[in-house]
Amino acid sequence: MTAYYCCADAFSLEQNGFQLLKLSVPENIDWDDQEQVKARYYPAVEQLLKQATGATRVHIFDNTIRRGHVREQPKDPSILPKPGRPVARVHVDYTATSGADRLNALLPADEADSLRRTPFAIVQVWRPLRGPVQDSPLGMIDASTVAKEDLLPYTLHFPGRTGYNYGVAPKPNHRWYYTKGMTTDEAYVFVCYDSRKGRARFTPHTGFIDHAAPADAPPRESIEIRSYCFFEDLEPQEYAKDL
Repeated sequence: MTAYYCCADAFSLEQNGFQLLKLSVPENIDWDDQEQVKARYYPAVEQLLKQATGATRVHIFDNTIRRGHVREQPKDPSILPKPGRPVARVHVDYTATSGADRLNALLPADEADSLRRTPFAIVQVWRPLRGPVQDSPLGMIDASTVAKEDLLPYTLHFPGRTGYNYGVAPKPNHRWYYTKGMTTDEAYVFVCYDSRKGRARFTPHTGFIDHAAPADAPPRESIEIRSYCFFEDLEPQEYAKDL
């Protein structure tokens, strides 16, 4: 992988599918208190998302806190890691179909209908809770180096719902990046799905073992936010449900 440092102009969401940006958050948030996370952290993330994406409306619908090492992952790739552990599987969180379908599942029917033809993206914000990150950092593939035939759909079964992700067939032209020693005032913003064609729509990513990390490096602690970013100032369109 290539190590790079925080530079907002080096990569773009439209071309590469991800950016590394600065994010200032309130101090002394109890990350295990969901009400505090929503009341104190979400507003800062929403502001960052509007600035980074140009969205006119942001709806944060999920967050996950992860603590642990990727070396604790099951060896069998068909077995999901324990909840709250870093994921050591190259993946994209949504497919061309499930990205649009998820909107209908999460929003009230009348609201989903009114937004059905509004261009939107599902964008994730990933930030360490403790830094600098040494163990189990997050790696990203430059989406401009991923061909549609590299994306392989698979199914995840959760209690009460079924999820659909992309795995990624490894190719020598894929360009991987990560941020060495990422700090708590830095955040990855990356595209999990975009209804618009002609731009980065899916950004593969994974936690991985950094063999250069000290043997006693503390386990990674991070929070990831998933959001809908709506572009109500753009022309309505049919969602692109193919690659």
